[in-house]
Parts: sequence; C-alpha cells; structure tokens
Amino acid sequence: MKVCIDPGHGMSNRQMGIFDPGATHVENGFLFREADIALRYGLALKDALRASGVEVFMTRDDATDHAPVGRRATMARNAGCTVLVSLHLNDFDDDSANGLEVLFRDADDRSLAQRLQSELLEVTGLRDRKIKQRNDLAVLKFDGTAVLIELGFIANDGDRAKLLDAQIRDAAVHRIAAVVMAHAAAPA
Repeated sequence: MKVCIDPGHGMSNRQMGIFDPGATHVENGFLFREADIALRYGLALKDALRASGVEVFMTRDDATDHAPVGRRATMARNAGCTVLVSLHLNDFDDDSANGLEVLFRDADDRSLAQRLQSELLEVTGLRDRKIKQRNDLAVLKFDGTAVLIELGFIANDGDRAKLLDAQIRDAAVHRIAAVVMAHAAAPA
C-alpha cells in the first residue's frame, strides 16, 4: 500500500504560478488560510503513516510545490498510490455553518468515507455533516480508493479553534492513518 496525501489548494492549484489559499478567514487581524491548515494536517498525517511503515506520496510538501488540481489524481497514480486522501476545510457565507464531512466518489469508497467520518467525529467533537457522494471533483477521479475530508469550517470559531489545536490534529491524523491502514488490509 502507498497512500497519496493531498493537502488541498496551494501553488498552481487553479492557475499556474499563482498561490491558491483556498478558503480564508480573518479574525482579530489574523489571516487563516485553508491551504496552510490542510498542509499542517497533511504533513502530520505523512508522519503518522510513515511511523507505521506505510509509503507516502505528497501532492505538495510546502507552499511552493506546483500541484494543479486537475493533475493531482494522475500524480498519485504515477507515484504508484492505491489510496488518495485529500484534506480540505469548508467555508460558507454564514459563519455559524459548522461540522465535518467526508466526500467520496462511488460505492467502493463509501465504507472508507463512513469509517473516517465516524472516527473523526469522535476525536474532534464536531457536528456530523454526513458523508456525501461527489463524482464531479477532479481529485476523486483517482484510479483507486479516494476520499476528500472537509475537516471543518474555517470561518466558524468553534471549528477553527479545534482545527488549530495541535492535540486534536494529532489525534485526528492518527485516526485517519489507522482507518486507511485497516481499510487497505481488509479483504475486498
């Protein structure tokens, strides 16, 4: 098993040579960017998986890696990955919107999405926004198991506070790693 970790957004995501911050939120003069938070989770997940002996490929390791969104699934396939986990944060005009959801492409990915949703809700205490099927997202067009985790809402004070908490991040990535490894080891 080789896992692709895709921290959402970043350099050249939508337009070559332009940094895409994803969703942003300013609170008390501080700018929070989805791309930065997703990258922190991605790097922590990489460490958790590698500590368990799992090979990992990152679509981006920092804010300068060129990773066009339309090429990320191909990058993962070319790297020999069998599972792709994309990490994102949600946003909505109403700052009271909150919660966690896992998006998946088809029936083959549904069980992984549901298990991730259940485990992440347990460690984060966020509101359950349920799993959702989405076959229109470029990153989920991966030739293997693929999920996109919307970790919470960047503009919601409660969600953002939990997302920025290092202990919650550590617990969340260890749960993601455990679920992905168990899913890969399960008989088809």
